[in-house]
Amino acid sequence: MNSRSKRVVLGVLVLAIVTAGVVVAVELFAPEQATQVDESAAAAGVSSSARVLETGTFSGKTGHQVAGTVTVFRDGTGYYLRFENYSQTQGPDVFVYLTPAGDPETTEEVEAGRKIRIDGGADGGESTKEGTFAQRLLDDVDPTQYNGVSIWCEDFGVPFGSATLR
Repeated sequence: MNSRSKRVVLGVLVLAIVTAGVVVAVELFAPEQATQVDESAAAAGVSSSARVLETGTFSGKTGHQVAGTVTVFRDGTGYYLRFENYSQTQGPDVFVYLTPAGDPETTEEVEAGRKIRIDGGADGGESTKEGTFAQRLLDDVDPTQYNGVSIWCEDFGVPFGSATLR
C-alpha cells in the first residue's frame, strides 16, 4: 500500500471515530423533548373531592432549572402527585422520586426513596412532561411516608431539583 492509500485509510478511520464520538455525545447530552400538558384535576383522574395531604415548591439544583409545585392528593381511588405549572431542564434519564429526605442531595438519599414513572413520559416514564398534570401512584406507594420529591438524573447521579413536602 502506498503512502497516499495509507493516508486515505487513516482519514476514513479518523472520520468514523469522530462520527461515533459525536453520536455518543449527542445521546448523552442532548436534552429530551418536553411534552407540554395542561389538564384539569378531573381530566387527570383526580376527583374534585380529593383531599390535599401535602404540598411543596420545586427549586433547581446543580445549575438546573426546576419550577412549579407538587401536591399529594388522596381520593377514593388512591394517591396522586399533582404537578402544577411544572417545568424543568430536560436531560437524559431524569426521573421523579419520592424521598425520605425533604431535600435530597446524594444518590443514597434518592435511592432510599421510590421512583415514580410518569405516564406519557419519555422512555419508560422519564420526567419529560411540563405544565399541569397528575400522576396516580401505584397502590403499594404511601406518599405520606416520604418528605420530598426529587427530580434526579440517573445517568450522572445529580439532582436537577427538589420539593420538600409539608
